[in-house]
Amino acid sequence: LCSAAAVAGGAGLVTLLVPQESLATFSSATIPAGMVSPLESAADILGKKFDALAVGPGFGRNRDGVVLDLVRDFPGPCVVDADALNAVSTDIQLLKSCSGPRLLTPHPLEMQRLFPRESRSRRKWLEDFTSKYPVCLLLKGARTLIGESGSPPAYNTTGHPGMATGGMGDVLTGVAAALLAQGKSPLHAAKLAAWVCGRSAELALRDGGASQESLRAWNVFEFLGAAFRDLRQGVY
Repeated sequence: LCSAAAVAGGAGLVTLLVPQESLATFSSATIPAGMVSPLESAADILGKKFDALAVGPGFGRNRDGVVLDLVRDFPGPCVVDADALNAVSTDIQLLKSCSGPRLLTPHPLEMQRLFPRESRSRRKWLEDFTSKYPVCLLLKGARTLIGESGSPPAYNTTGHPGMATGGMGDVLTGVAAALLAQGKSPLHAAKLAAWVCGRSAELALRDGGASQESLRAWNVFEFLGAAFRDLRQGVY
C-alpha cells in the first residue's frame, strides 16, 4: 500500500525494501511500477542515493536497531510512521540529532507512546512536542493536525470517518514520501498529503461506489489522480 501510494503520489522511482526472507513474497505482490530490494541493515539504505525515505509500515519490532539507525542517520527527508514510531518511542532523544528533516505521522495511540498527552488539548499536544523536538508532526485523527516549531498549526479539512480503517496511514505515508522526494518541505508535504488523501476518500464515496462502511485503503490511492486534479483546480 505504501509503495503503491508513493507511485501514485508522483515519485519517479520507488523501491520497497523488505527483509530478505520476505523478498519473494513482496516481489510477486508489489505493483509492476515498484522495485523490491532486500534490507538487512541500515547500510543497505545509507549507502544509496535515495531522495526520500519512508520507514515503519509493516516492518515489525524485531529490527528496531535498524529502524533507529535509519531515522537518525538517513541524510535526506524521512517519513517516520507505524512501527518506526514505536521504535523511536524507546529512544525519543534521537529526534534531536537526526541527519535530515523528519516528518512523524502518528495516530493518537502512537503519539501517546512518544509523548504522553496528559491534560493537553490536541493543539497544545502538538505544539509542546514540536517545541521540544525539531521535527514536523502530522497528528492523525478527526481533523488531522499538522505543525512544526515556528509555524502555526494547520488543520486538514478533507476526509470522513470511513478512513478509520487499516492501511489508510500507509497510503498517507507513501504520498508524503513521494512529495518529499519531489522537493517539498516536510510541512508542505504533510499538508498536501493529508488533503489529497482525504479528498481521494471523499471522491471514492462520490464517484467510486464506496460507502463509509465499505471504504478501504486501496480505494483511496485509486482516486489520488482525481484528488490531485481537484487540488490544482482549487476545489477546496
